[in-house]
Amino acid sequence: MQFHIPDPRLFADYAGSPPNTLIDLSLAALGAEVAVIAEKRETELRERMADGLLSGAVEDIADAMQRSPSLAVLRMLARVLATAHVHAGRSRADAVLPTTVFALPIIVVGANASPVNVPGALPNVDEFVSLMKAGGALRGNQTFVMSNALASGAVFSLNALHKTLPWWQITDQSAVAIDKASMQLPANQESVFLRFLVGTALAGPGVDLLTEKDTGKWGMPFTQAFAKQLGGGTLSLLAMPRPPRTPLAALYQGMQAQREVSFQLFATNAIRKFRASVGEPEAVISAHRTAQGGEIRLSLSNPFDEKGAEGFRAELHATDRAQDVAVMMQNLLAECNVESVTTLAEVFPDVDSATSLPILFRADALETEVLRALRLH
Repeated sequence: MQFHIPDPRLFADYAGSPPNTLIDLSLAALGAEVAVIAEKRETELRERMADGLLSGAVEDIADAMQRSPSLAVLRMLARVLATAHVHAGRSRADAVLPTTVFALPIIVVGANASPVNVPGALPNVDEFVSLMKAGGALRGNQTFVMSNALASGAVFSLNALHKTLPWWQITDQSAVAIDKASMQLPANQESVFLRFLVGTALAGPGVDLLTEKDTGKWGMPFTQAFAKQLGGGTLSLLAMPRPPRTPLAALYQGMQAQREVSFQLFATNAIRKFRASVGEPEAVISAHRTAQGGEIRLSLSNPFDEKGAEGFRAELHATDRAQDVAVMMQNLLAECNVESVTTLAEVFPDVDSATSLPILFRADALETEVLRALRLH
């Protein structure tokens, strides 16, 4: 069944005052009727972003992201920033034997009977490098190394990007220096983390090592080695690596994958709980505007359980389309044979002013709750 959910984010009313050249170039590229002109404006956009990263002056980039007048502009800025980051790094690197800097997104699902802190580093990263080389990772490249640090996405935040540019200058096959991020697990609760392994590889000019669509032969051995090195005892760790990408592309891909895995865990556990107690759950998917931007939410309830509602909140990132997130939810609910799924076509507030709690909808009281939420808008 076809449906449409609105994007709840509030985009700026940009009229060029104060001006932001990055927004202007994005609008020009998107509005160009000739491909050559669009490509030229996008190249200018990339070069200006790269200049900002090289100088460490990223205020214009941050302002452009904050004042984007549309989702199309925001997505273009995010996409071009990823290429500008690589462009800036390579501008300082060896042109004869260029360095490829890559990041490997890893979704880690962990659980333990008691609280535990999982270290933010691999005891033996060479084992993973060997597994990947044997499995043909990076198009069979044999000249790459990786840091043993399990990094968080904060390493690739806008204000930290200029610190990563020296990575492209590494030519002696030493690992990059990067902050480690441990994983805090609560007791008896599955948690989903996003971590990255960062590496460098040497390849000839024009050779793209980051074209793989999956992990191929090395994915399963990687997962097994991860559990062996960091797990054990009552600690369960399931690591799901994604193919290596340029750093920001890996960040975008990793955030999407983390959300999907988190949603799968939530939905399957909640649906199982409903069916074991009161019967089939009823689902409501809704869009909510928040101070940070927007969320797509799933509410699960059953008319025979007035207090047993469950909710999931999916934050929308710069590269996300609200419709894609809602479709992801719809597809998983269909796989779980949830028949009652309602997708609301309005944009709703974040919290209920009466309770100060995030707004979630019960399917059995939908009309009343929707009208009340709209009045809060």
